[in-house]
Amino acid sequence: MKFAQRLSCAVLLLLTAVFSLGGFLLVYVNTIDMLHQAAAQAEQWHRMQYYTLETEVLGLMARGEEVTDDALIEQAMKIADFGEDGSQSGIWLADSSGLMMFSSLGDAASKANDSVEQIGEKEYYLRRVDGKTYLLLESMVSAPNKTYRLRTLSDVTTVFTARSSQLRRFWCVQAGALGVCALAITLLTRRMTRPLDELYDASRRIARGDYAARAAVATQDEIGGVAESFNAMAEAVQKNVDALALSARQREEFMGAFTHELKTPMTAIIGYADTLRTLEPDPESRRRAAGYIFSEAKRVEALSGKLLALLGLAQQPVECSPVRMDAVLRRLSVAMAPVLGTVKLDFRGENGLWAVGDEDLLVDLLYNLVHNALKAGPKDDEIHVLCTAVPAGVLVCVRDMGCGIPKDELARVTEPFYMVDKSRARKAGGSGMGLALCQKIAALHGTQLHIESEVSVGTRVSFTLKRAKEADVS
Repeated sequence: MKFAQRLSCAVLLLLTAVFSLGGFLLVYVNTIDMLHQAAAQAEQWHRMQYYTLETEVLGLMARGEEVTDDALIEQAMKIADFGEDGSQSGIWLADSSGLMMFSSLGDAASKANDSVEQIGEKEYYLRRVDGKTYLLLESMVSAPNKTYRLRTLSDVTTVFTARSSQLRRFWCVQAGALGVCALAITLLTRRMTRPLDELYDASRRIARGDYAARAAVATQDEIGGVAESFNAMAEAVQKNVDALALSARQREEFMGAFTHELKTPMTAIIGYADTLRTLEPDPESRRRAAGYIFSEAKRVEALSGKLLALLGLAQQPVECSPVRMDAVLRRLSVAMAPVLGTVKLDFRGENGLWAVGDEDLLVDLLYNLVHNALKAGPKDDEIHVLCTAVPAGVLVCVRDMGCGIPKDELARVTEPFYMVDKSRARKAGGSGMGLALCQKIAALHGTQLHIESEVSVGTRVSFTLKRAKEADVS
């Protein structure tokens, strides 16, 4: 059973119990009030009969006459109400031993009277006979040397008939009211629990693999809060799943690229080595084959070195200290001199800047950035290196006017082995590891690379180092 159905049933049961109890109490109180009114009337009538007989006894005694049973019977016959409509009310007179002297009661009232065994000190009793209810009262009429018992029975069946009629009306009204309430409660609970259904549907969709599913709940209550938490959780799950999928894809691409990068030089090495092993080439061919083997082996060695450097950076912490940026740029100029050719390094910015970092790693970082700029083929034959002070620290920027990088490739250029133009990069001796190393070195210095590029315009790579304090420099 759904929650809305269980909630509706629970509310209906509660309403039924409350209505039933309230209706029963109302009818009960009304019945008690009507019964008290009927009892008051019956008691008044009973006292009238009692006073009449008592007056007759006192009158006989005042006249000096003997109080006899016949005299009381005659008086009782005068005051008895036999009724013309077959009324079951009337009086009953007996001596002290209980022997009936006179009765104006009908059959049913007589049976009710006979069923009374002991009156005790109670003022009146209710007796039910043949579907009718009677109110019985008794008084003792005293005479010289004798006592008489006077009973009156009043038919109060109408009180209980009214009670039954009220109960029937109440049950009909309650049934109708509960029917309307059931419809209203069902509609309200469905509306109130609709957000829960949406949450349930969203959770089922996520369980089936639709991690983009969200609960469209906008209520300003606890359910709305749960929906917001659920959506936040689903968002986190989707991000984690996307990250895992991206990691798995990158791992596959890394393995594929790494295998390809090894296969190409190894194929050349094996081919030229087999030529030297099986043939007897002339000295020039032997020298050329040995040169290919040497260059491809150096390529494998360089690739292994970069991989080891990347792994080493991931495992070994970096101890940063104040570094003079002028010294870093001078070492960069010396390291790049053999490979620049006709391209010039254009250093700009401020002198005497001090930053917090590792000098060797910063030289490697700038070397890879400048080397990438060199492979991009700057149209002005210049690579611009800027080092200047900014409020956040020391800004270092490498800019070229080369071929540029497509915008949809920018997010992946720092992945290991990822190359935008693989053929051009391999011709230039690249392996796709340079920017991955740069990104790792930048992260170790508490910063990150900001790459801006436009195809056929150029590329700008920058990062910001923490500036060294004057007290640390001195």
